[in-house]
Amino acid sequence: MRMKSVVMSNSITIDGCEYPINTNVSKEQGCYVEILEAINRNLMAMLSYHSRVLVIQFIVHRYDYPPLNTEMSALMKVLQRRLPRKYQLTRICGGWVREVGKNKCPHYHVAFFLDGNRVCSHYGLQYLVTDIATFRDFSRPSFVPSHMVVRGDFASIGKAFYHLSYLAKTRDKNGRPPATNDYSFSRPDMNPKAQVYDVATEQGNARFSDSLNVKEYVLKTN
Repeated sequence: MRMKSVVMSNSITIDGCEYPINTNVSKEQGCYVEILEAINRNLMAMLSYHSRVLVIQFIVHRYDYPPLNTEMSALMKVLQRRLPRKYQLTRICGGWVREVGKNKCPHYHVAFFLDGNRVCSHYGLQYLVTDIATFRDFSRPSFVPSHMVVRGDFASIGKAFYHLSYLAKTRDKNGRPPATNDYSFSRPDMNPKAQVYDVATEQGNARFSDSLNVKEYVLKTN
């Protein structure tokens, strides 16, 4: 399995745009570049189709130690089928990262990117997600704050990306068989007829990190 690249700074530039990321240099806790790029690809693709994108995140735990991610892949397939049916969505993107804590049982951080013009909050869909996850022997999902990202709104994009960058952290990504993936995300195509934002601004490349005061935005998670 190819080694992933690690970034230790508090921002990363992807496709000419600078995003804030959740790292801790003093503790040598960085983020994996490949996961950050996958997150960016999902978010930008959805924004190329929809003016508003709801980003939801939750955490589910396993009570056993499966060597593979078969159960997680099956859960994602069901959610990617049921959520569009419930909310009449034309497309859905998402992904997960696998981590192993002190109890040695894996848990998964999950993110979905939904049409924000049809889904305004995670409060309604959390019941559907909980029913499906618990039926498949996962723990009750723990939902974390969602984000409504608006096309062209650098502040909303920066805050969402900073929050999502927690999924890319290097900590707790070990403790799995060598051939087992620690993340998986959709690979959506951009809408060729739409432009998410104009990178060539008067100030140069877009800097989403300028729109976020990290001290005012505290990520609470386990």
